[in-house]
Amino acid sequence: AALAASAVLATFMAGYVFNSPPHLLAESFETATGENRTITFEDGSVAYLNTRTHLKWLGGMNERRVALLDGEALFDVVHDEKRPFIIELHNSEIQVRGTRFNVYRKKTEEVVVTVLEGTVEVQELGQRRERPAWKRELHAGDRIVYRPTGLIREVHSTDALDAVKWRDGVLQLDNETLEEVLDELTRYTNRRIVIRDPRIATIRIGGALSTRDVRLSLQRLTLLEPSISMSEQDGQFELSLRPGTQPPVPQTEF
Repeated sequence: AALAASAVLATFMAGYVFNSPPHLLAESFETATGENRTITFEDGSVAYLNTRTHLKWLGGMNERRVALLDGEALFDVVHDEKRPFIIELHNSEIQVRGTRFNVYRKKTEEVVVTVLEGTVEVQELGQRRERPAWKRELHAGDRIVYRPTGLIREVHSTDALDAVKWRDGVLQLDNETLEEVLDELTRYTNRRIVIRDPRIATIRIGGALSTRDVRLSLQRLTLLEPSISMSEQDGQFELSLRPGTQPPVPQTEF
């Protein structure tokens, strides 16, 4: 009876594995807060994962496919003309033959694709996958920004190397609002960062901050912009408008 039960269980499990959707059987890779990780796939392609990133390998012998479920990754894809490398993101996908590019999928579902080398094809998949809602081709030095609801910014030129400075522990900023800066820094700490005075949220920041010491980066902000004060309360960082000051209008460069 025990042998018969084992045989039935084995048959059931074999059927489950055979019929299960690919995403349930996929090999999964994740990074914790502040962690970076390097993944080498079966074809020799490499993915460098940034903080709080979740990636799944969905490929097999005849297909190269991954799903970027959350976070950011730099891909170095081995050229293979017969087997494109495909990245799935919600209702869109990125397809390449062999190139180097960075993909950042934000919590808001906004996706930023930056190409360092080669050519990348990005398309939004409509209800009928064979007819994409839109498709764009990017080349070295190009960037595109979009959401599931559509394009936010068309293909445009950028300094592509800035997009991958996170590998050196650097957050590169280009006239970002303080609110946007803190959203990015939050990815690298388990402590909350709170803006107590909404008047400072729109202060524009440009330059570079360290992602390896968030406290130090916040202190640096207060030195470079005296109208901002930073304190630590109840295990969280709090930023406020310093008493007796007014938030500046021009961009702060550092």
